[in-house]
Amino acid sequence: MEPTWHDGLSRKALVELVEGLLLAMDKAVPRLDAIAHHLGLTSQQGEEMEVLGGISDQIADIGDELYAASDREKLREWGNEIDSAGGKAH
Repeated sequence: MEPTWHDGLSRKALVELVEGLLLAMDKAVPRLDAIAHHLGLTSQQGEEMEVLGGISDQIADIGDELYAASDREKLREWGNEIDSAGGKAH
């Protein structure tokens, strides 16, 4: 069997790691949304500020990706698949 990044970590440690990452995402996504919103508003102030509109879109995309990655239901399904496969799924 090939070694993986989680070799040697207990299930409890992995769960705590994922929970910590999810909490960080929960805090980051609303902040990214607020930044994107304010940049979008600022970009409407004049031609010289238009570049902020593109930056706003990129920040909103990052927030969307983080939100999608923190889907608890998908993570729960993935964890159940690993459990039913005897912990051998990678």
